[in-house]
Amino acid sequence: MIKKFDKKDEESGSGSNPFQHLEKSAVLQEARLFNETPINPRRCLHILTKILYLLNQQTLRRMCYLTIKEMANISEDVIIVTSSLTKDMTGKEDVYRGPAIRALCRITDGTMLQGIERYMKQAIVDKVPSVSSSALVSSLHMMKISYDVVKRWINEAQEAASSDNIMVQYHALGLLYHLRKNDRLAVSKMLNKFTKSGLKSQFAYCMLIRIASKLLKESEEGVAAFLQFSQTCPALRSRPDPQQSGHEASVCGHRLQPGPENLHLTDSNRSIATLAITTLLKTGSERQRGQAHEADLLLRLGKSQMSSRCMMDSDDEVRDRATFYLNVLQQRQLALNAAYIFNEIALVTSKPEKVAPSRQDIFQEQLAAIPEFKGLGPLFKSSEPVQLTEAETEYFVRCIKHVFPNHIVFQFDCTNTLNDQLLERVTVQMEPADAYDVICCIPAPSLAYNQPGMCYTLVSIPQDDPTAVASTFSCTMKFTVRDCDPSTGVPEEDGYEDEYVLEDLEVTVSDHIQKVLKPNFAAAWEEVGDDFEKEETFALSSIKTLDGVYRGGCDVLVRSRLALGDGVTMQVTVRSKDETSVDVILASVG
Repeated sequence: MIKKFDKKDEESGSGSNPFQHLEKSAVLQEARLFNETPINPRRCLHILTKILYLLNQQTLRRMCYLTIKEMANISEDVIIVTSSLTKDMTGKEDVYRGPAIRALCRITDGTMLQGIERYMKQAIVDKVPSVSSSALVSSLHMMKISYDVVKRWINEAQEAASSDNIMVQYHALGLLYHLRKNDRLAVSKMLNKFTKSGLKSQFAYCMLIRIASKLLKESEEGVAAFLQFSQTCPALRSRPDPQQSGHEASVCGHRLQPGPENLHLTDSNRSIATLAITTLLKTGSERQRGQAHEADLLLRLGKSQMSSRCMMDSDDEVRDRATFYLNVLQQRQLALNAAYIFNEIALVTSKPEKVAPSRQDIFQEQLAAIPEFKGLGPLFKSSEPVQLTEAETEYFVRCIKHVFPNHIVFQFDCTNTLNDQLLERVTVQMEPADAYDVICCIPAPSLAYNQPGMCYTLVSIPQDDPTAVASTFSCTMKFTVRDCDPSTGVPEEDGYEDEYVLEDLEVTVSDHIQKVLKPNFAAAWEEVGDDFEKEETFALSSIKTLDGVYRGGCDVLVRSRLALGDGVTMQVTVRSKDETSVDVILASVG
């Protein structure tokens, strides 16, 4: 019950808010009342009031985000939650936007990622640091789901890397590195760029040192990149000594001026200085065994001189590390060097995860290997298999429709179920009912008993009338038959031509559209614009809805309004950035 306050409390102001000292743990305990039978409406109403108050106080709402993240692995239908989180991440309350981004990315899969791509790009370059950092870190996690999609955000990540906020800059650098880590040249260019332009984040400088050290470990070319980095990094200032440089050049025959032996730590942040000294000391272990003895001597000399200088540093940790490493180096024992220097600072690197190729990737690779299909462009969509024969007939045939920007490849998977026949030069001849044109047929060389094979038929999509994309094809399998001995499988020399009529094959508008989730339909509707908007009214007995991506990559959005009378009257409005796709949708509804 809500406590009643007297006039004295009201005047003093102490009774102005009866929920002022609510604790969320206590309210959650009280919420168990909802499970009682019979339910008490009055008490439940009071508890709901407390919950609503806590939601407005920004406490329980954050718990909702945590709950969503924890339940991400066990939930199947998250479209409602996705829509709510999308509204939070694009709302005006900055305190909700960051947690909403992290929760949304936790429950997003590959099919939903394109739907939130625009919002993620905006969040990465957001002026609020917490929002930008949340988007950058979430992008790093989503690389495991769809690396190709996240790679398209690299421009936004580069813009975030110039932020004045130290954490945003650090997270942006981390995302850029993981997007490029499999391209050694790109990583080297990134390292040079940021060492020349400078960074404001000490965390980002620590990451640059680790990246430089990793380059040094992977290749000999990394040595030059590392030396260039060490000379230009603000954390390391060079004080060349001509006499020492001349002596070292005479030892190894190379002029390394200023070299790592002349580096002096000057960065005010001790984390950078400490990481710099330990990384430089580790360089000796990154050389391959075949390197010359003079190069090892130069590195040992440089390390000793650098450690001696660091022993005069004002920071206790730097002095202690330098003293310890110098004593180990002076022992000149390889086992000690390996145990206490080279292996102490282990650079943790994650091996690139091998992502299993998708079904469409496999089809794309298979079709690209056929010379007749090399110029078709990117594969837009592959349908599910459609059976063109009954399972118990002598020949079993099913078809997969591969849709390209201007062509369709029909893949026929054929199986010969007769043990007394060998089929050769198997093709499927297609006769379209409408404006499609058959270009060529790729035969299956032979079909032995119970051995599957594939043949293809290539057709061009109508260009004169782009709306005539729906059609029906009559299909006939043609082949040469050579009779076989069922016991040995040896075919006869002579063969004869034969054919087998298959079921008709339909190409519908849905074959030209890729399903995609639009969490915020209203925002997507406004984004597409009304340049090619068209509207018609139909009298129907059923209702159709559609949103997706049309062949060629353009979004198609459909909005319908229904009126119930003698039948169902539906007003359909279609928007897209491509006029052809709008005409196709309206023609299919009519």
